[in-house]
Parts: sequence; C-alpha cells; structure tokens
Amino acid sequence: MNERDDIRWDLYPHVAATPHARAFLVRLGQFGRRPKTIDAYARNLNRFLASFGEAPVERWVEADEGALLTYLDALRHARRTGAGRPSRWGRPENVVSLAGARAADATIAQHVVALRQFYDYLIRTRLRRDGVHPLPRGRVGEATSRGLVRTRGRLPWIAPAEVWERIVLHVVTRETTRNRAMVLVAYDGALRREELVRLRDDDYDRPRALLKVRAETSKSGRERWVPLSPFGQRALEHYFDRQRRALLEAYTFDDHGPLFLSESTRNPGRPLAPGAFNDVVEALRATLSLPQLHPHTFRHQRLTALKVAGVPLEVIALFAGHASTETTRLYLHLAPVELGAKIRAATRELDAHLERLLQDQLGRGASHGQ
Repeated sequence: MNERDDIRWDLYPHVAATPHARAFLVRLGQFGRRPKTIDAYARNLNRFLASFGEAPVERWVEADEGALLTYLDALRHARRTGAGRPSRWGRPENVVSLAGARAADATIAQHVVALRQFYDYLIRTRLRRDGVHPLPRGRVGEATSRGLVRTRGRLPWIAPAEVWERIVLHVVTRETTRNRAMVLVAYDGALRREELVRLRDDDYDRPRALLKVRAETSKSGRERWVPLSPFGQRALEHYFDRQRRALLEAYTFDDHGPLFLSESTRNPGRPLAPGAFNDVVEALRATLSLPQLHPHTFRHQRLTALKVAGVPLEVIALFAGHASTETTRLYLHLAPVELGAKIRAATRELDAHLERLLQDQLGRGASHGQ
C-alpha cells in the first residue's frame, strides 16, 4: 500500500492501527481530497472505530443498519442519555456507549458522510461480504431523498447598523495596526479565517488592489482574486509599510512570506497560527460585549452589504468563492479588476463612512509622528 507522509497518523491511533481504515484514507488522498477533508474523515472514523473497543474487526466491517444508526443516535444523545443508561433504541453488543457532550446536527452529518464513503470503499474493494450498504440514503422506511440528519437552516448573525457602527469605531480607533488591517481586510474581501491568515506577501497585487486567495487555502479548492475597496487597501498598506516592515527589519526575516505576522513577545515576526484571528475576534467580543461576534461575522456582514447595494447574486457568489458558480465563473473569473470596479461602485455610499473614519484616524496618527 502506498503510504502518505502528509497524514498525521499519530492523531488517529485507531485508524492507524486498522489496515482497512488506513487504506481508505490513503485512497482519499490518491483521489485528490484536500488535507482538511482527509483530517475530518480521519477524526470521524477514529471515533467510530473507538466505539467498538476490542471487538473483532468483522463486527464493524459487517455492521448492519441498526448498529450504525445506534452509533449515530449515541452521538446525538450522548449528554442526555448519560453513562450506563441505554439508548431509546437499545444497543447491540458490538456498539458501546459514548461519553461526552451531545453532538450537533452538523457534526452528525459529517459522520454520516464519512461512514457512507467508508462503507462504499469496503463494499467496492470486497472487504465487506454483505453488499448491502448499512447507511440508507434517505430516511429509514421512506422512499425519499431526505437525509438521515435533519439540517436546521440557521441564519447567520448580522450586526444592526448601530452595533456595526460601534464595532467599526472600535476597530478603527482602538485596535493595533495589524488587527485593524486584519479585521477590515476580512470584512472588505469577505474572507474566511484561513484565507485571511494564510495570505502571503506576493498574494497582494498593490497596483490593482487585488488579493489572491490561493486554491490550497480556499474552501472550494479554487483560486480567486478578491478586489479591495479604498478603505481595505488603505488599512492593509498602512500595516504593510509600517508595522510589518518594522518587524521584518528588527528580526531580519525575509520580506517574502506571510502577510500578517505575530506580534507576540514569544514569536515576534513569525507566521500566525490558523487560530490567531479567533483570538483577535474573541478579544473584540469580550471588549464590546457581543457574544454573537465570530470570525465569520465580517464575511456575512460584507456579503449582506453587497446584496443591500444591489450587487447581483451571481457576482456575490463569485466574490465570496462559493463552489456552485461554474456557469458564472466562465464569464467573470478572468476579469477581477472589472469585478472590483463594479463592487466599489455599488458600495461607494456604504463604504464612504468607514473610509472617512480610517482616513481621519491614520491622519491623526501621522500628525502625532506615529
């Protein structure tokens, strides 16, 4: 079997110790699945295998529908049922109870996808004798395409105008140069957390005011160019030309590296960890007493602003890097400058206030010799 050095087997001990599961993950990599996808499958599969304890391999390889549904039910009701109390469906001898918090519907859905594909693999490779898939595609006993997990359409929180004004005022006037740039660029470009933190020096096209979101950092796995508005460009360049340059010169680091750098006394000038933006937003959340504020809030806020400004949905989808825009992409992905011009024109009035705040703040800082 062709092993892979890019899979952290030590993080998934039950998978690593199980040849069938290990081969399944290797196969995912050979099919070009992204590392984060492989990690999610490995974590879910590791938990599934752990639930069987010391049972023989045949127990889970040949598990039937009831065993897998009971496992999913145990995940769903772990907190409510508690240790030692039977599931309302009963428990077969080859599945043990799980302790811990109740799993969210989204987590259950991820487990369902991982287990379906794992058993597809076991059947396809004839490792499973029973050719009947143990997880039905629809609800049990119904001829329907509806899934095993009922997903709830939860709307993202969008800050009301007066709350958004408070957030913006704090970010512009109170945050460090780097944090201000990170928040305003995340908002302006509707960037996801990883897309923001993993930006590099050469991803910024200053003359055209464009940021390149590389395929390996994008959720869709596709590269895209994101246009910046004047306020986003101003905040980024102020950080880029001052604080970032000072860090690089002080610690003699290479200019061509991560765009946003650590300011900590322990790792000054080093690349940021993926969770660094979480820390920035967590501090904002505490300071402003806004428990609803999350790293994804700025993306939702910007996309909502674009819709309010009358930007067509297909353009918003392209700008946001959604995966289901193939038809639109054929016409628009080659023209990021033109896309940026359309968005700037549509949001000029919405962005004017933020631009004035930032201009006044940076001007005030310059007058004090900062």
